Amino acid sequence: MRPLVASVLVLLPLTPAFADDKEVSLFDGKSLTGWHVMNGGKFEAKDGMIQLRGGSGWLRSDQEYADFVLTLEVRWLKPKQDSGVFLRSGVDGKNWPDKKVEVQVENTERVAMLFGAKHKLDKAKAAKSLKPVNEWNEYVIRCVGKECEVKLNGEVVCTSDEVKLEKGYLGFQGENGDLDFRNIRIRVIEKK
Repeated sequence: MRPLVASVLVLLPLTPAFADDKEVSLFDGKSLTGWHVMNGGKFEAKDGMIQLRGGSGWLRSDQEYADFVLTLEVRWLKPKQDSGVFLRSGVDGKNWPDKKVEVQVENTERVAMLFGAKHKLDKAKAAKSLKPVNEWNEYVIRCVGKECEVKLNGEVVCTSDEVKLEKGYLGFQGENGDLDFRNIRIRVIEKK
């Protein structure tokens, strides 16, 4: 007599198929080619970095993006410096775009917080992941459909599944901070 063998069917959640295209640099390390300074922002390309030295306004990408993985490094030159990364933004607005989702780039307890969509921020993990003044910190921001995930130095610290904006510009916020950005890369995700 043959032993009975139980078969197990494992159902995986259905997810859309995505093809990650090649990662490309959004900053040539020498100029602001591919970017536009908006509303009097004080951004400058220097020494292989985009430097922000105070002021308001913002720096906007040439292109609009929908689904992507954005990777960049930032370092703050003083404690409590404020800036942000705008995602899927419009262009209208006084200092910054009126329509946007913003990942907080501030070396305080608000680091990596998401504005413009309900989110879950693990403040303890974010604080532990944050490197001190004058050290480079890596952000990896993945936006696909309504979902957004923010990694800080390799740790997922903030998530949302309620991003309502579907497409728009990327940008860096000038909010009187002294900080530098470098190694800005994007991988566009095309839905199949």
